[in-house]
Amino acid sequence: MNALLQQFLTVCRRNPLAVVCITLFVLFGIADYFVWRKRDEQAENYERTRREGETMLLSLNGQARITAQTATIEEALAYIGKNLAIESDLAGNLDYFYQIEKTAKIRLTNLAQLSSQPSGDDAAYRAIPFSLRLTGAYPQVLAYLHELETGPRLLRVKSYRFSQTDPTAADGLSLDLTVEMLGHP
Repeated sequence: MNALLQQFLTVCRRNPLAVVCITLFVLFGIADYFVWRKRDEQAENYERTRREGETMLLSLNGQARITAQTATIEEALAYIGKNLAIESDLAGNLDYFYQIEKTAKIRLTNLAQLSSQPSGDDAAYRAIPFSLRLTGAYPQVLAYLHELETGPRLLRVKSYRFSQTDPTAADGLSLDLTVEMLGHP
């Protein structure tokens, strides 16, 4: 191996310009590799920053719309919160149905607040079930249902059953309802 090294050194002494050129070529090749790698990293970083900036600009442009939507949502949540029933307020809950009875001019023959199922700890609302029976004419029954649907309390009809109590009477229609009223957990 010593002989090979001796020959290499001899060639290097005879051609110093070639040795300098080859050395510079290798050094510039290595430097070029690191510069291009750094350039690719910078290009990726620039592209990521550009995408984030465009997303932020879109968010800023839509800020008025987002503010309006947030205000609408907060208003709806305040409305829901204001009209939630309280399960322990039996008199207030039943009175809600009796008030609708007066407006719809119908006879409420049976009204009972049923026991509700336990809700989970993470439940935002509680469903308070009620069972009721109405008797009256068809327009009166529809008026009562309309008042239930459009009233301030949020209700869900779970089941219903129409029956005719007396075919000859004008108010011979009967409606059995099971509803759930939205309440505080």
